[in-house]
Amino acid sequence: MEAAVSRLQNRWTLRDFITLAIFNVVMLIIMTICPIFTFASYLVVGGITALLNAPLYVVMSNKINKRGVLFFTSVITGLYFIAYGYAYFLLVLACMGIVGELVLWGKDGYKNPVRNAIAYALFYVGYSLCAIVPLIFFRDAYIAALSKSYSKAAMDKMLYYYSTPSMAITMLAISAAGGLLGCLIGNVLFKKHVKKAKLA
Repeated sequence: MEAAVSRLQNRWTLRDFITLAIFNVVMLIIMTICPIFTFASYLVVGGITALLNAPLYVVMSNKINKRGVLFFTSVITGLYFIAYGYAYFLLVLACMGIVGELVLWGKDGYKNPVRNAIAYALFYVGYSLCAIVPLIFFRDAYIAALSKSYSKAAMDKMLYYYSTPSMAITMLAISAAGGLLGCLIGNVLFKKHVKKAKLA
C-alpha cells in the first residue's frame, strides 16, 4: 500500500512539467548571460551562475518535489548546449544529475535544504567539469574545435584555467561554494516569502 502511495505521489503532472520548463528557461537565460558579464575570470563564472540560479532552483524543486527534478534540469541544460555544438555537455550533466538524484533519494528529498543544496552544488560542479572533461579525454579534437571560434590569446587563457590542476580544482570549489551559498539564500527567501504566501 505504501509503495502504491509513494508511486502516486511521485507521478509527474502536466503542471509539474510546465513549472520545470518555465524555471529552466529562466535559469538557462542567466546561464547564458553570466559568462558575458563575468569579466573577472573563468574561475568564478560557474560559482556566480550557481549563486544567481539557486533561488530559482529552490523554488522550483520545492514546488514540484518529485523525483527527477534535478535530473531533468541536467538533461535540459545539456540539450541546450548541444545547440552550441557541445554534445558532451549532455553526458557530463546527465551523469551529475544522476549523482544528485542519489543524494536526494528518499521521501521529500527536495524539501531537505541540506541534501537539496548538496545535489544542486554537484550539478554546478558538473557544469564546470564540462569545460575540463574534454581536455582529459579528447584534448586534440577539442582544442581544434575551439580554435575555430577563439583567438590564440583567448585559447591560451582558457587552457591555462581548464588544464592547470590547481586552477581546475579552484574553479570546481568556487562552483560548489556558489551553489551551496545560493541555496542557503534561496531557502531563506523561500521560507520568508514563497512559503508564507503559500505559493509552494
